[in-house]
Amino acid sequence: MRALKRGFRSFRRHPAANLVVVLLLFVCLAFSLSMLAVKLAADSQTEAVKERVGNYGEMRSSSGFMMSTFEMEREKSEAERAKEARGMSEEEELAERAKTLVPEELADGFSRDPYIITYDKVLTAGVTMPGFKNVELATMLGFSKEIKESAAASGITENTFVFEGNTNGASASEFLNGSKKLITGSYYTYADDQAGNRVVLVEKNLAEENKLEVGDTVTATISGERGSGAKMELEVVGIYETIEAERQSQGGSFATFNPAGNKFFAPLSVVQALNDTPGYVELGSYYFDNVDHTNELQRAFGEITQESGQYELVTDFADYEIISDPLQKVGKTSVIGLAGALGACALIILLAMAIIVGGRTRELGVLKAIGATDRQVIAQFAVEVVCICLVATVLATGATALISQKIGDWLLSGNETAQMQEEEDASGAAAMMSRLTERNLYKEGGLFSTPSGEEEAAKLDVVYQGDMLLYGILILFGISLLGMAIPVVWITRLRPARVLSME
Repeated sequence: MRALKRGFRSFRRHPAANLVVVLLLFVCLAFSLSMLAVKLAADSQTEAVKERVGNYGEMRSSSGFMMSTFEMEREKSEAERAKEARGMSEEEELAERAKTLVPEELADGFSRDPYIITYDKVLTAGVTMPGFKNVELATMLGFSKEIKESAAASGITENTFVFEGNTNGASASEFLNGSKKLITGSYYTYADDQAGNRVVLVEKNLAEENKLEVGDTVTATISGERGSGAKMELEVVGIYETIEAERQSQGGSFATFNPAGNKFFAPLSVVQALNDTPGYVELGSYYFDNVDHTNELQRAFGEITQESGQYELVTDFADYEIISDPLQKVGKTSVIGLAGALGACALIILLAMAIIVGGRTRELGVLKAIGATDRQVIAQFAVEVVCICLVATVLATGATALISQKIGDWLLSGNETAQMQEEEDASGAAAMMSRLTERNLYKEGGLFSTPSGEEEAAKLDVVYQGDMLLYGILILFGISLLGMAIPVVWITRLRPARVLSME
């Protein structure tokens, strides 16, 4: 106990020397703990990103297969196409119509992978609606005679509308991302898709122009059919509006407006019947547990498709990289900063104790000469070291709460700037071709629906948690032990007679 009291008194008797050491340790420890807080925040938020980005994938016909199919068809003459059509059976005709689609059985089979949480199936088709006029399409067809003739050859007229089908209306990407909102009626359900109920969702402006309400029916034409059997009556079960954002000319805020809509939403089975492609979908849409299992899913996809190259599994892993890469770089940078700062702490405490002990050799000699054991002298210096480190740690822990967020923002902004520069440097012919051939995911819209126009960015929220106090105590303990290394060696090797004889 006396040794402990002497150590505390010794700490108070040398305020100037101890203050210098405390300040130096405070700076290094504050930086160390801030780097640690940033590291923990970056890791935590990277895991949070994994729960919402990078865990989505689509099965669809590959770009390479679709391009080769297009080239083969372009090389055929009209006579060759007509000859092939006359000699086809019903099964062959269906296969020809659906050659760029995905068999529904294949999409269902992949959904049984243990990593898949939920999935959907999507099909879009151009459908003729007698008595309805597609204003946007009619305007485009009026641009030139060539465009009109080319569209007519493909069966497209001003009465053609886009039908999007999936297994549950509420899970269609445009309703999920908020670009469309149901205002009257209800969505079609999974039960409607399974039963083949002929129901449809209609856009608000289109409904008003044609005086349609929930419960009314509309007539659609089945692709390739003729006569009375080519008509399908669809009941309107819901009316939706399209929400798009437009920046106001003054003030810089956003206003919303509702453009005319020319898209119908219906159960997948209904759109398959209208498109005359039963058993085929445009894509399978899958959510899996997290991005860490992307490679396993790619391997499973290769096995189920037998590596044919006709189909591809496209994920939003690139989006995950864009968001998480700055966070991961911040985490790595903070580890380097943490290691450097802790190294500086170690050097400071070692040098400080060497100077302190070296300047108090006579005191140590006297203590040992009057009967103090090595253990008692070491305990005295241990208390002194702990007091120095404790004061520095308490101050550093408080400062961490004030500066860690600023340090995190600084590191994140630096990494985002570097990433933008890398993207600009990569803007060559290859990057341009990549952008031109890119096919947006159904989750984000684009290919099948209107994108929301909002991009998620990396954010770093450095929250000061109670764990930091525990880490501070561990660092205090480590530095104290390290600081005791020199006193222990010095004291155990010290001979009192020799010290006193030198005086």
